[in-house]
Amino acid sequence: MRKVLLISNRVMHYRVSLYNYFARSFRNLGWEFLVRANQLQSSSKIEIKFDFKEIPFQIGNYILEIRKIKPDAVILFLHVRDEPIIWFLVHYLKLSGIPVAFWTKGANLDNPADRLSRLCYRYLHSVFDSLILYSSSEIKLINQIFRNKIFIANNTLNFNDFPVVKESKEHIKRTLHIPFKKVVLFVGRMGIGNDRKKPEHLIEIFRNCDRKDVGLVIVGSGLSENLKKRINSANTIYMGEVHDPSQYAISRIFKMADLFSIPGHIGLGINQAFFFGLPVVTEDGGQPPEINYLKNNENGFLVPHNDIDGLKEKIFYLLDNDKIRKEFSRNARKDILMNGSVEKMFTGFYRCVQYMTN
Repeated sequence: MRKVLLISNRVMHYRVSLYNYFARSFRNLGWEFLVRANQLQSSSKIEIKFDFKEIPFQIGNYILEIRKIKPDAVILFLHVRDEPIIWFLVHYLKLSGIPVAFWTKGANLDNPADRLSRLCYRYLHSVFDSLILYSSSEIKLINQIFRNKIFIANNTLNFNDFPVVKESKEHIKRTLHIPFKKVVLFVGRMGIGNDRKKPEHLIEIFRNCDRKDVGLVIVGSGLSENLKKRINSANTIYMGEVHDPSQYAISRIFKMADLFSIPGHIGLGINQAFFFGLPVVTEDGGQPPEINYLKNNENGFLVPHNDIDGLKEKIFYLLDNDKIRKEFSRNARKDILMNGSVEKMFTGFYRCVQYMTN
C-alpha cells in the first residue's frame, strides 16, 4: 500500500474526525494516510482512527520519521514564519525526490501587506510540487506561472460524524435553562490573535438591548474577565467551552439557536452554523477563506468592518422576520452541503496526491 504523510502543526479536535474520514477514503483507494504533528489539542476527546504520532518540531526527528515511513507523497500543513521547520522539510523532501504539497491559504491573510511575508510565500509557491488551497478565492494570491499545480479543497468539517438531535428547540432550551424566545449564538475560541473573533461587538449590542424576547449565548474558551464583567446577565449567557466525543452537546446548542454571529474571524464556525441551518451575520475585513461560503442577502449578511450598528441592524432584522430567516436557513444548509462536504474536500487532496505521484 502506498503512503501519504501529512506533517502538521497542532491537530485541533475538529480535524480528528476529518482525518479519520481521510484515512478511510485513502485506504479504499489503496493508500495509507499517516499524520505526524508536534501536538494534539489536549481537549480533543474524539477517537483517533488514523496512524498518528506526536513528534516535537526538531528537524532530526522528522528526517528519521520520514526515512522510517518512506512516504510516496508528503503534505505540509505548517505556518511559514512561526514554524521554521517548514523550510528545512521542503528542501529535504525535494532533495530526497519525495513529492511534497503545501496545504495553505496562499498568503498571510492576517497581515497581507507584509512584504517579507509575501516574498516568503511566493518562494514557497515556486518550490512545492503542488498547492492545496482552502478555497478557489485564494487562486488570485498565486502567481499565474504556479497555478497549474493548484488543487482546491474547500476547508470544512466532517458532517458525517455529527449526531442527529431529535429534541425540539424548546426542550433543549428548557434543559439548558435558556429563557429567550430567540437566540443569537457565538461559538469559537476567544483570546487569540488579538481577539480577532470580536465577541465584544456582540456583548456591547446586547449590553445596550432591553428586549426580553431575544438573547445571546456565547460558547468557547478564552473570554476575558473584562468582557465577562460587561455581559448583560439579563440577556446574555456565557457557557464556556463545550467538548464531548459524540459532539452531541454542541450540536444541541446549535439546534436550539436561530442565528449565528462571529463578528470577526469566522473560521469553520460558519460551516457548523450552516449545517444546522443558521443564517450568519458577520463583518467584512480580515476574514479567512471560509467567508466565501457566505452569500450576502441569501444565507446571511456581511456588514462593513467594525460597523457595530450595521451588525445589530442585520441581526435583529433576521430575528424579527421569520419568513426571511427561514429562507436564509434553507439556503445556508443547502449551500454548505453542496460546497462544504468532506467528500469534496477529500477529492481535492486525492487529486493533488495523484498529480504528484503519477
